[in-house]
Amino acid sequence: MPLLFDSDYEILHKAGVDFEEEDGARFLIFKNFPLPKDIYLADGKPADAVDVLYVIQQNYNTSGGDMFWVHPRLHRADGKPIPNTGGPGPNEDSRTHKGTVFCRWSRHWHKNPWKPKVDDVQTIMDRISWAFKYPDARRS
Repeated sequence: MPLLFDSDYEILHKAGVDFEEEDGARFLIFKNFPLPKDIYLADGKPADAVDVLYVIQQNYNTSGGDMFWVHPRLHRADGKPIPNTGGPGPNEDSRTHKGTVFCRWSRHWHKNPWKPKVDDVQTIMDRISWAFKYPDARRS
């Protein structure tokens, strides 16, 4: 059973997005999701892309999520902490896919809530891009 609607898959394919799915856990994994230049480090090296795991809820088109998970874990190049994120470890709300641990990013969209039956996978990607562009998690 597909996680998304046909129109969502069309968006992903037209945009050339590399992704995979895990139906049982309802994971959508964006492969090599681009990061803004010069903001992040992964494993002590500059990072320009990460894999992003997103849980597609059963009621996906009526309720969007507010969390996603990344691999590898990111750190800011300027040394500042990234709020509302977790790393691998106990009580960190990580997710594991094919033996790879993904670290949580929690972002809430109170000022820009999910529009039921209007928003789609493009909204998800836009929100993730926004979160990476503004790592301090402040919504303007």
